Amino acid sequence: MITEPIFATKPSFRIIGIERYTENGISSIREAWDELGARTNQIPNAVTPEISIGFEDYSRDLVMKPGEFPKYYYLASREVTDLTNIPSEMKGREVPEAHYAIFTYRGALNVLADFFAQIYGEWMPKSNCKMDPKLSFDFERYPLPITDPSNILVEIHIPIVAK
Repeated sequence: MITEPIFATKPSFRIIGIERYTENGISSIREAWDELGARTNQIPNAVTPEISIGFEDYSRDLVMKPGEFPKYYYLASREVTDLTNIPSEMKGREVPEAHYAIFTYRGALNVLADFFAQIYGEWMPKSNCKMDPKLSFDFERYPLPITDPSNILVEIHIPIVAK
């Protein structure tokens, strides 16, 4: 069930991590996280190594077909103080300042995609908000390491503007 989000403007920040195109659905995202886990100590200037950011980039090669997992670029990452010295085969990105609808999800990791679908398919059409057309992304922030995949805590940030 979707609860009302918190609305907040967040300043820009930077991330470095492992990028994958989700042509294989959730398994592509798992690959990115597995590689990040093996290489996280290579990321210079991490702000807080325990906090992870899953960044969905919808600005390039987005494919949406009913009944299928969407295809987009996903970046499993950590927040960093700057984008110098990006390790080989990793990507860095500056996330711009934006006004966000921030949803909190607590539950099983394997149904997180369903929660996203509820936000975009149920909450957003009924709200006075729409995704900021200048920003084709959203991200999830994991404030704690995932130790139990059946009980995770995640904050979903969607850049929004009024309809």
